[in-house]
Amino acid sequence: MLVAAGLIGVLPLMAACSGNGGKGPEAQAAADTTPALACPKVSIPDETREVTQFRGGGARDMTDVVSRAAVLQYDGGCEFDDAGVTVNLNLLLGAERGPAARDAQGAYQYFVAITDPAGRIIGKQQFDTTIAFSPNVGKGTSAEELVQKIPLAKGATAAGYGILVGFQLTPEQLAFNRDPRKSF
Repeated sequence: MLVAAGLIGVLPLMAACSGNGGKGPEAQAAADTTPALACPKVSIPDETREVTQFRGGGARDMTDVVSRAAVLQYDGGCEFDDAGVTVNLNLLLGAERGPAARDAQGAYQYFVAITDPAGRIIGKQQFDTTIAFSPNVGKGTSAEELVQKIPLAKGATAAGYGILVGFQLTPEQLAFNRDPRKSF
């Protein structure tokens, strides 16, 4: 299990507006001064959700697969304090051994990136993990625990920010994932 932490520089944010849901003037005054607290949205781009590792030599058919891995699921939450938002993210990565595998485990690199409200990546960290393959079925999983911190201006919300998660791919692996003709 891996525990990692990231810190992105101070990011000014605009406070979110919310209605009072038909409540009286006191509730409206409180709603005007208290922004809605929302966690950044976590997403996994389809093209980085999986990684296929091939043995060297350039061949790319099923018999050349060393291993395949995927982001199986994620969950978590966030906590706000005067400094900003802390996002706790739990990832479950799964992998399976391929016909060309020689090792009892696979080594993978994945990333966690933070995007601003315009969708631009403003911070990114890469993490290494190893997943052991069960001797009987050739599959395994790894639970990853991550903490990402986003400083916010007082009274600001993190609702417009996002967190992207995926495998850090080589150009060849990315091209393979994007190829609609891949047969496995």
